[in-house]
Amino acid sequence: MGSRGYGDIWYRERLPRWLRGLLVIAAGSVVLLCGQQVAEGYEATMEYRGAPVCRSGDGDEGEPCVRHEAGTVLDRRTGEHCTSNGTSGGTAGSITTGGITAGGGMNTAGGTMGGVMAGGVTTAGGGGGGTTCTRHYDLRVRWPGGTAWLDVGSETYDDAGKGDRAEVRLWRGEVVELRVRGRTDSYAPSSQQSVLPWLALGCLSLVGGAWASLSGRLSGLFSFTGFGLLFVAFGVGWLSTMALFGGHPAVWVFAVMWTGFAVFWTVSAWRDG
Repeated sequence: MGSRGYGDIWYRERLPRWLRGLLVIAAGSVVLLCGQQVAEGYEATMEYRGAPVCRSGDGDEGEPCVRHEAGTVLDRRTGEHCTSNGTSGGTAGSITTGGITAGGGMNTAGGTMGGVMAGGVTTAGGGGGGTTCTRHYDLRVRWPGGTAWLDVGSETYDDAGKGDRAEVRLWRGEVVELRVRGRTDSYAPSSQQSVLPWLALGCLSLVGGAWASLSGRLSGLFSFTGFGLLFVAFGVGWLSTMALFGGHPAVWVFAVMWTGFAVFWTVSAWRDG
């Protein structure tokens, strides 16, 4: 009768109790840290949303307020971030031009947790290959104390031109809103952007603690089920972030579909395994 190999033994057997206990404690500590960071990010974001507009003489030294600054559009650019869909070739780089470029595709208004993402998606090629490109639009804006390239929507980009007057709204030195020719683009403060990764890490730590407590087998961790839990954790963190701060209906639909598919895929892999 053949004996089991050493690799098969250590991979499929449960980890020692003391080691699993340490993993549970570590996971619990990470969850507490994530909860603290999420609470701080939420409070800071709510402070921004409830902050008044700065009056003359107010600023960073006084009561926190949203400062309005007059700015100027210095330049504009548009381009495409392209990735290859095929099995051969590589990833195409970013194509940036100084004006509107010709090309097909469908322009869709989008949104990200970090602020504004607008662009069109163009797919070229057929069969098993092809390239998917997402168009982006940027304006270079200068205001007293700063200059930056800012992501804008396609409508803002089409209307804006070099030398146009702009209004920039700042919160603790961060640009949170840009207004040009009646168009408005908003940007989430860094406190809000930091919440998603902390929530995702907290969800992943909960899963890791549950694994160490109930299973503790590396064969269950390094599997399709364990891989799927990464996507589930990100999806739950994404949905939790929008539950805290709100989100565009289209982004809600995509996040729910993402998380639902991740859960379905993970459960299917667990049943098949």
